[in-house]
Amino acid sequence: MEKTADMVDWRAYQEAARKAHQLTRYSDAEKLYQKALSEAETAGKKGDKAAECGCADVLLNLGDLYSVQGWYAEAGQSFQKALSLREKNDGAETTSVAECLNKIGMIYRAQGRFSEVEPYFRRALGIFEKDAETNQLEIAATLENLGDFYRAHGKYAQAEPLFQKAVNLRQKFLGEKHPSLGPALTNLALVYHASGKYEEAQPLYERALQITEDNWGKDHPSVATVLNYQAELYRMRNKYEEAEKTHWRALKIRQDVLGLDHPSTSQTLSNLALLFHVQCKYHQAEPLYQTLLELRTKDWGPKHMHVAEILNNLAEVHADQGKFAEAEPLYWRAFTITQETFGPDHPNVAKALRNLAELYEEQENFSEADRLYKWGLGLSEKALGTEHPDVSALMSRYAVLQQKMRDLGEEQDTSWSD
Repeated sequence: MEKTADMVDWRAYQEAARKAHQLTRYSDAEKLYQKALSEAETAGKKGDKAAECGCADVLLNLGDLYSVQGWYAEAGQSFQKALSLREKNDGAETTSVAECLNKIGMIYRAQGRFSEVEPYFRRALGIFEKDAETNQLEIAATLENLGDFYRAHGKYAQAEPLFQKAVNLRQKFLGEKHPSLGPALTNLALVYHASGKYEEAQPLYERALQITEDNWGKDHPSVATVLNYQAELYRMRNKYEEAEKTHWRALKIRQDVLGLDHPSTSQTLSNLALLFHVQCKYHQAEPLYQTLLELRTKDWGPKHMHVAEILNNLAEVHADQGKFAEAEPLYWRAFTITQETFGPDHPNVAKALRNLAELYEEQENFSEADRLYKWGLGLSEKALGTEHPDVSALMSRYAVLQQKMRDLGEEQDTSWSD
């Protein structure tokens, strides 16, 4: 077919949009993608089949643009429109449709629409597997998407074989030293790690680290990512010296390459602070948490849940040392942020109340502890039901307080009688 002016126009807009997208000029990119879409739709209505098919490509690019900005609802709408077009033009069981299905699954996961995620990944996987020999890498990527979804929901037994198959496919198709094998091995290691299979996880981290270093160099951020996971495994195995050494190396890489203000650097700082915390090295944990508090307040604002998380950690460090007066305002700040973020009836508010209740209980301020336990228990029962493990744990903790109060009352009665 001879190219028309319309064809050139929509493709030119799309190419310009891609360049703006790569340069993070997102507003310009969106306008150009929308113009490309409009031109392609117009050309398609005039019988230009290539332009009609091109609409789906533009919609996928537009969805990716929305996704990188966290505009998940808009991204999902673009991906769904692209899916409909590809099903119409290419057929329902084609790899171009499977590409859309994977993108929708990822977006729905980001939106928290968890019940809708698995069917999209499963359908994409079924399409790719119809021509498994041709689509080995696409199968591996989809297995990883599905496995990561299961892992995030604690379904380790379901995630493990998917990651294992993905590793095998990548090794077979790309060789044992390909860069993509590093993340694949890390995924499998993380499943073993999370399910307590530490002996199986350790050699996979070591192999992933070697592959990543060989391909990207010893000071690449991807190396720091593997080191971070490896250090956490050392911590969980009580190998604190190895954990600290590994975390410091990861921190140096991230600080040198990404800067102190980068979220990945903050994550390593947080892990290092936790390592000192669990060893009761409070004089080392406390300044790291203070630094993190400043960084996260700067990055996210003073009322973000990332800030509340560090406030809780810092408060716990003070409480563990018996510095209750310093811990108390930090716990209250964390509670306020949590309540404002999630609303007054959310289970996370109950967790924040429990932290405060336990603090007052430690100080033997039993009346305030009693008030806060009751408050948190009421929220938890309403939100989660009386059979939920979190509710049961809170009820058990509250029962301990009640026993203390009864014992104290009996002591006072005896003293009065004497």
